[in-house]
Amino acid sequence: MTTVGSQDLCADLAQALREFWEDYTGVRPAHVQVLAGERAIAVWLEQVLSPAQRQLASTQAGRKMLQELEEHILEQARPYFQQLVEGATERVGIRVAVHADVASGSILGFFRLE
Repeated sequence: MTTVGSQDLCADLAQALREFWEDYTGVRPAHVQVLAGERAIAVWLEQVLSPAQRQLASTQAGRKMLQELEEHILEQARPYFQQLVEGATERVGIRVAVHADVASGSILGFFRLE
């Protein structure tokens, strides 16, 4: 079993998240960072918007519409994020929060582990 917080676990989980997001949305994140401790994991996916979405996010009305869309996408994707984290850590995620920031084009997720 890989120790929670190990570099191998973080690298493996980052790669799995990158591949998942690309398969799920068609956009490959430019960078994925995973920080892990014994009781929690934080993930950050950067540049997750398509060129058309970035253009839409350039106006206030577009950002609002895109934020609602991204939050809906994340709500649907949340179980998959949780499965990836639980599979990598072999622990249960008891509290999961994933949020999109369309202004920066990033996704931030927190997973509290049991």
